[in-house]
Amino acid sequence: MTFKTIDEIEAERDERERKKFKKDVKEDIQDIFGGIFGNTKKIKRKISIIKWLGILFLFFLLVILVLGSIWLLRELITSLFFGG
Repeated sequence: MTFKTIDEIEAERDERERKKFKKDVKEDIQDIFGGIFGNTKKIKRKISIIKWLGILFLFFLLVILVLGSIWLLRELITSLFFGG
């Protein structure tokens, strides 16, 4: 059985702490990049749904405005020339 000096024990402890610290930092960095780049599909789906709902809303708004303008023009023409 070999005996270790206090310096060797402290060196081993420091080495274990450094390895643990490096491992923790590596995991944190992977979590951060995973959060940024890993969940982009969910974010893109949400953006895609919101984008399509916005486009649909604008389309219906445009249709309503066009139909309303046609109706107002028709009412104006009938009141000017036929009804008075």
